[in-house]
Amino acid sequence: MVSGAIGLCFLSPEIAPSQSIDRISSAHIVMRMPVARESLGRDAIGEIEQCYIFMNRATGNSLPGKILIDVDWDQPDSGCNKRDASITIGMNRPDKMVDLRALLLHKVGREIARLGLLELSGWAQRGDTEFLFEGMIEILNHEFDHSARSLESAWIYSRILDQMQMLGYNAQRSWSVFSAGKRFHRSAAPGVTFLTTFRELQGRDRPIKFFEALKKASLTASLATAFRAPAAELENIWLKRVREYHEAEEITIVAEDAPKLLQTETIPQSGQQGTEFLVRLLLSDRNRDLFPDGIFVKDERTQRVLQAQSSPDKDVEYMAVRIPIEANCPPGQYSFQITAMDEAGNMRRWTRSYTVGSN
Repeated sequence: MVSGAIGLCFLSPEIAPSQSIDRISSAHIVMRMPVARESLGRDAIGEIEQCYIFMNRATGNSLPGKILIDVDWDQPDSGCNKRDASITIGMNRPDKMVDLRALLLHKVGREIARLGLLELSGWAQRGDTEFLFEGMIEILNHEFDHSARSLESAWIYSRILDQMQMLGYNAQRSWSVFSAGKRFHRSAAPGVTFLTTFRELQGRDRPIKFFEALKKASLTASLATAFRAPAAELENIWLKRVREYHEAEEITIVAEDAPKLLQTETIPQSGQQGTEFLVRLLLSDRNRDLFPDGIFVKDERTQRVLQAQSSPDKDVEYMAVRIPIEANCPPGQYSFQITAMDEAGNMRRWTRSYTVGSN
């Protein structure tokens, strides 16, 4: 969350300090950004105003009548300021994303949704409630831009996390541990599936009742009040929905943007009992929104699901997974399944194999 005061100047070598900020306004938005980015702001302000109207209606008219949005190209993170209910948007990305308009609209939409939920709940976003805030923000943002199909991958994430014993109140309450501070689709997926479950069972307004209840009660009490059942019963209903969900073989939002597996390498080529395989994966994605958090390998021999990591060789193009080989593993050829999901919700799967020799 942004704690610094809003109203900083954004400097660049080509722009004098007195000319460094431009104000772009609509009925409910005042947006400040570098003069050099003025055309981007003016092109986006109409859609941002429509986003405000949608999010305000969706969160029970909880948004302030006017929101100040500061857009900062020097920082990567975005957040809301409780002191004056303003928003800061961080536009600094290491990959220098080409479609700045899409990035700006996505980030602004998320933070307007967050601000609405924060105001509705009395700023009750904290470690144990964060996963539900992230889930609702994701739902509202995709509903606004008519991309709700992207949320289907949240069910795949949730099933995988369940198989890794990382799904449920206990896992999600420790937000900093579960998310490692990253607001990726993986981190939002449990909240998306939980809230979607009870939207479908009890009506679209039920999650909003939950955020309203947080203003006066704890997480457990708010869940029971809004969804009319003890928290433990709600958790069981949610987990049952996730486990019974029929997974698609692939999810395509935009075919050209979907992850592609270019190369798979197992090191060594033939493993020995009591050791491990290093699986190196070379993937491509056009929008550069595929991260290790969205890549999993399931060892079909043991049914163990493993999370990908950046390559230990510091080769940023590769992802890596280590598959353990037990000392009593019979020699033979075994398969593993690779699942890759990008931030847009595209999902692809591939099956590859590894060989275990005898000692």
